[in-house]
Amino acid sequence: MKKLLAILLTGAMLTALLAACGSESTVGENGLLDDSKLQIGLEVGYPPMEYFDEDGKTEIGFDVELAKAIAEDMGVECVLVDTAWDGIFAGVDTSKYDAIMSSVSYTEDRDKNYTLSEPYVANAPVLLVPNDSKIADIKDLAGKSVAVQMETTADYIIQKQNDEEKLGAELRQYEKVINAFDELKAGRVDAVCTDSVVAAYYLGDEASNYKTVWQSPTKEPIVICMKKGNDTLKEKMETSLQHLRENGKLAEISTKYFGNDEPIKVEE
Repeated sequence: MKKLLAILLTGAMLTALLAACGSESTVGENGLLDDSKLQIGLEVGYPPMEYFDEDGKTEIGFDVELAKAIAEDMGVECVLVDTAWDGIFAGVDTSKYDAIMSSVSYTEDRDKNYTLSEPYVANAPVLLVPNDSKIADIKDLAGKSVAVQMETTADYIIQKQNDEEKLGAELRQYEKVINAFDELKAGRVDAVCTDSVVAAYYLGDEASNYKTVWQSPTKEPIVICMKKGNDTLKEKMETSLQHLRENGKLAEISTKYFGNDEPIKVEE
């Protein structure tokens, strides 16, 4: 009897454990893990898209304000989950949050593995150098050092150029894009490859010491990334995005962080 009771208790505990684990990845009718919250994964440290305010703890930026506006339109609370970029896609796969809004560039590979929204910001990888640099094109990086945020499309572009075009550039990878620009400012690297929306932030200052010398011919618009198959959430977030376009809120956020609404004019 004791053995039987122990077996029954063990079975009950295992069932409860499996149920609890399963509930973490179960979405409701609105496609959310929690019907009252829109949980957004993002890597805070990518200005002007997502970064900390002067107090060092308040998240601000284009993606941050847009995520909050989408949540408000959906009638739910917005919860931001700061996540390291190298683990951000695994986080949505394992249901740590509902979606990623962290300057996710559209790629065919991501489209195969995740559910992606329609683009909401136009974007393309670019190469920035100091104003007095002799570098005039990406092909001029031979023997030069170029900084990137690791595991971003900019990182992959330089790797591809090195492998396929025998570019011969010294690739330096950093955890955050702000680290890459710190190195450029200090003169420890010759160039930075990053998204055009980020480049615009660093070029926006009237006293900017940088210039753009190359832009990828391949556009990589920014999208919202969700777990593969979550079409319900995709539909709801795209509906809210459309509402924000129509009522002018998206243009307002764009003007605040980019100076105008050109970046949100995504080509069909």
